[in-house]
Amino acid sequence: MAPHFRMKNFLSRHRFEVLALGLAVLFGFLHVWVDDAPVIGSRVDDKAAPLLIRALQAAEGRITDLQFALRGRRPAHPDVVVVAVDEKSAQRYGLWPWPRDLLARAMDRLREAGAGAVGLDMIFADEVVDRRAQAYAGALEELDRALSQGSPESAAALAAYREELSRRAAVNTDSILAASLNRFPQVVQGIVVYPPKERARFASKAEEWTRLLEPHLIREFPGEIAGSSLTHKVDLATLRSWRMDSAQLPLSLFAEASRHLGFFNSAVDPDGTLRRMPLFALLERPRGLAVSLELQTAAAYLGAQVEPVADPAQNQIIGARFRRPDGKLLPLRVPLPHDEPFWLINYPGPASSFVTLSLSDVVDGAFDPAAVRGKAVLVGVTLVGNYDQRVTPFNEFESGVYIHAAALSNILSQDFLFRPQETQPLELLFMLGTALLLARLLPRVRFAWKLGSVALLITVWLVVDQVLFTRGIQVATVMPLVSLITSAFAVIFLGYFSVDAEKAQLHAEKARLRKAFQHYLDASVMEQVLAHPDKLKLGGERKELSVLFSDIRGFTTLSEHMTPEQLVSFINQYLTPMTDVVFAQGGTLDKYIGDAIMAFWGAPVDQPDHAVRACAAALGFLEKLSGLRARWRAAGLPEMDIGVGISSGLMNVGHMGTENRFNYTVMGDAVNLASRLEGLNKAYDTRILISADTYAQARGHIAARRLGVVRVKGKREPTDIYELRAMGTPVGPDAEAIQAFEAGVACFLARDFSTAEIHFRQVVALWPEDGPSLRYLEEINTLKWNRPGPDWDGVFTATTK
Repeated sequence: MAPHFRMKNFLSRHRFEVLALGLAVLFGFLHVWVDDAPVIGSRVDDKAAPLLIRALQAAEGRITDLQFALRGRRPAHPDVVVVAVDEKSAQRYGLWPWPRDLLARAMDRLREAGAGAVGLDMIFADEVVDRRAQAYAGALEELDRALSQGSPESAAALAAYREELSRRAAVNTDSILAASLNRFPQVVQGIVVYPPKERARFASKAEEWTRLLEPHLIREFPGEIAGSSLTHKVDLATLRSWRMDSAQLPLSLFAEASRHLGFFNSAVDPDGTLRRMPLFALLERPRGLAVSLELQTAAAYLGAQVEPVADPAQNQIIGARFRRPDGKLLPLRVPLPHDEPFWLINYPGPASSFVTLSLSDVVDGAFDPAAVRGKAVLVGVTLVGNYDQRVTPFNEFESGVYIHAAALSNILSQDFLFRPQETQPLELLFMLGTALLLARLLPRVRFAWKLGSVALLITVWLVVDQVLFTRGIQVATVMPLVSLITSAFAVIFLGYFSVDAEKAQLHAEKARLRKAFQHYLDASVMEQVLAHPDKLKLGGERKELSVLFSDIRGFTTLSEHMTPEQLVSFINQYLTPMTDVVFAQGGTLDKYIGDAIMAFWGAPVDQPDHAVRACAAALGFLEKLSGLRARWRAAGLPEMDIGVGISSGLMNVGHMGTENRFNYTVMGDAVNLASRLEGLNKAYDTRILISADTYAQARGHIAARRLGVVRVKGKREPTDIYELRAMGTPVGPDAEAIQAFEAGVACFLARDFSTAEIHFRQVVALWPEDGPSLRYLEEINTLKWNRPGPDWDGVFTATTK
């Protein structure tokens, strides 16, 4: 078979597998493409990803939100506390921003209560005019004007009051706050990093901020992580990280008063939901790594310093760790994914998951110091309408300070939502495996099972996905399910499409088979062939079959006395009932040869009892012939007789002939033997002769007798032959006659002619007109007068066909 035909057959046989695997591979490539594309660029001004990637990433993000909802709330780290500028605070001290001496008082209260660290989710970048100082200054000015017009006695009487007004008008709240920050080294002040496009806006402050930023930036990567190949040699110029131009800092007196600065910028997904946070920002002016607010607050809480962990092979930051001043490396790690510099926030829940104090209560000292003792405190604004409102998986309007609190809780609890690199190959394996499974399963089951199988696989993946999610491992949901559903739909669609195509192909195949066999087979056998065309081998095969030949005795002489019309009518009268008998026994009509009939059994439909069927057909011929002879006698026609030969054995069967004209026929020695047996009926004065193989296969179902041993024309080896007399086992006189005849044949072959004669005469007594017995008696009489030589074997040699 040519290669392209083999390929066509392969694709036809495995079309479901090829289609499903092809789709799985396609979606696999798409999955890798989408998975390796960062959700948020490493630069703020990065070009937007293609629409398809953004759509798939947005869908994955929505599913992540749903997974949070299904997982529900879980306890936040107990040492994370939020101090909020809330509605109560606004009612107590007015709208934000407040005078900074109030904040100084709050910092002092937290320090005195023993807070472990304080992170400020706010920035003091502008000078704030103290309205109270302005009021005191105005009052002092009015007082001075009045005293200048009054008496010296009045000025003396109001001197103490004027001194107090002067003192209060001269109060600098920024200095008060700066002093408070200086007394509390565990405070982390907030800063804001900005991209290059904002450079012009802050140009006037760039030099000052560069000076203030210098001591707070990380430029070295000290040490290695056990078991890794990380080194401290990292090129910041090419390092893959979240790149920014510089950072907006608090006023210089505040920046100089703090030991820790941390940016509180967030990285919002393209769909507007905040699911990720940056650990570091790589600044260009000055060049170095700025640390996030939550990471810096965790370091202050732990009494340690932040160390970035880099992978020189990938030239990117892969996480962060903490080292104490004594050099001890703490066991806490913060991992980053391999494809972007942001980590997924594993939200414990909404804002209510965290212990929250009102800032006004802290200012007034109206709180339990134990609530903040040894804790990591984040201070932020939660007022309704405040600009710092974010969308999270738990809330569409969440204050930003609670997002930093969630991130800080993840760090301290080491409870991260991480996507290991090993998940992608496993997802691809799931996509390929389910595609192959569906391709093998769906075409073989009913529609309800198809839907059930697909639903089961979807459920299994969703359950596994959710279980892993609750354990902090994120796997892809969208692409594996899209691949699964698309593959299932394609296989089901192809199945229905193939059914129509296969029905048409089957109809054409049946029409071809019907055309090829309509003249050979009975309708019932034809239906079996059409029902199982796959079991039919039309190209030719070798099988054990039974073949029958029949012929009219003296037909040549008869035909010479008939007109062509009479001859055709006579033949049709004979062949029609005989053909009906062949078909009635499930036989295949091979051909008509003049008045002769050739038929066989066992092909194209398997018939284990082919020998019995052939014998039944031969006896049916004689039965039909009896009725025909009565009709011929009435019409004044000669009463013709027939001879039948049957042989069984291995034969070649199939369509044989030329490319344009062929017949479904049989060939082989067994076929030739059947033809010779049909002719031997004349010599033995019988009507039906069968071969030894036929007798062996039909024995127990037929009444037959062994006639002797013959050597047919064209063969050297002799063979036993049998006369078929009836169906069923012989009984009574018939059984006695058959037994006596076969005993006579045995004695004849053994040269015991006297005993053989006795047996044959017993047969004649039972069957007076028995031709074979009379033939043997005549042969014995001859041999009595002419004794055979030593080479005589009793085999009858046929000299004609």
